[in-house]
Amino acid sequence: MVRPWRVAIVGGGITGLAAAVRLRDSAPEGTEVTVYEQSGRLGGKLFTGELAGGPVEFGAESFLMRDPAGGESAAVTLARRLGLAEAIVHPTVGQAALLVDGTLRPVPGGTLVGVPGDLEKVAAVAPPAADADRDAGHPLLAAGEDTSVGELVRKRLGDAVVERLVDPMLGGVYAGRADDLSLVTTMPALARAARAEHTLVGAVRAAQAAAPRAP
Repeated sequence: MVRPWRVAIVGGGITGLAAAVRLRDSAPEGTEVTVYEQSGRLGGKLFTGELAGGPVEFGAESFLMRDPAGGESAAVTLARRLGLAEAIVHPTVGQAALLVDGTLRPVPGGTLVGVPGDLEKVAAVAPPAADADRDAGHPLLAAGEDTSVGELVRKRLGDAVVERLVDPMLGGVYAGRADDLSLVTTMPALARAARAEHTLVGAVRAAQAAAPRAP
């Protein structure tokens, strides 16, 4: 007689819990999965606490909705698997601002993580270079080519756009400078569009048009 498996998972953080779900889905029937957690609270670094009388996330406060190919991200798939799809909350739309020369200025619309799709909209916050984004008659990137986000944006639009828009927004997501972040890794949709479009503004608009819109 074959004895059922008994599996111990040490640690009830998000990794341990996700492993338990995967085992429950794929292990043979009768498998016993036990999660051990020493703290008395599941979730690990993901937990909600209180600050100044209000709720605040002390761990990650958001996750990506799409994967690099433009489909549903693994986090959303997991939420659906757990029956939590209806509990997903999209960030409330508010008026974000940038501090420029001692003055708060509204973050311009139409950007893709800070990379503008309309140069007129960003001019008041980050004036593009005088000869910005001229069509050189060929795609921005060759097939299989990669570059840093900062290098591409500086070359096409100038330093101000990188330092006042792209760095603050992209760096907030990836905790790095735009000059050190791979375009293909951090902004795959823009990288795909850049292999067909001749201007950065055109690539941003194409990437935005191709992205599915969450309700």
